[in-house]
Amino acid sequence: MMNRAARRRMDSMVWYALRAGSSQGCEEGDDLLWVIGVLGIVLHTLCTTGAGVGMVIGFVFFLVGFGEMKNKSRNLSSLLLSKDTLMIVGTMGVVLVYFLLSCWNLKMIGDATFPGLLGSAIREISVRQLLTAAVLYTLWTTISLYWLLPRVLSFDGLGLKVQLIALGAAGASILYGIIKMVMT
Repeated sequence: MMNRAARRRMDSMVWYALRAGSSQGCEEGDDLLWVIGVLGIVLHTLCTTGAGVGMVIGFVFFLVGFGEMKNKSRNLSSLLLSKDTLMIVGTMGVVLVYFLLSCWNLKMIGDATFPGLLGSAIREISVRQLLTAAVLYTLWTTISLYWLLPRVLSFDGLGLKVQLIALGAAGASILYGIIKMVMT
């Protein structure tokens, strides 16, 4: 067993070795870029899981409510074209597109932040794709949060925290893509 002093020395030596190894060949802005990338990964993970869970729960509640609507309706066409069914399918469609864009952004920002064995040309393409994904995600998030869901589909259930997380993820992706493109 090691005593406490020896363990502290070993821990500090490991910390210094990791710090020295991680800062070799790094430029000044790499630390900030890495922090923004990790922030974007965390925010997009929250958005992706939230949208996925929302779709699953929404689908289950739709199926539960579908049985009650079926008893009230006489034929299948009036059931499928009812206002409630169209609003539910519309909301699920908006969330599905949001989910797919969030997954794409999560993949792009993850590849750009932790490139692994990718070459510099592939990193450049990845940054361009990240910027494209970030702009599309930002547009869709803004349109769906402030126009589609509240005005078209009459869904006002999202709180301020959810909106800030979604817009923060969009901002982190765009900021990361712009900084990465300027640096390369």
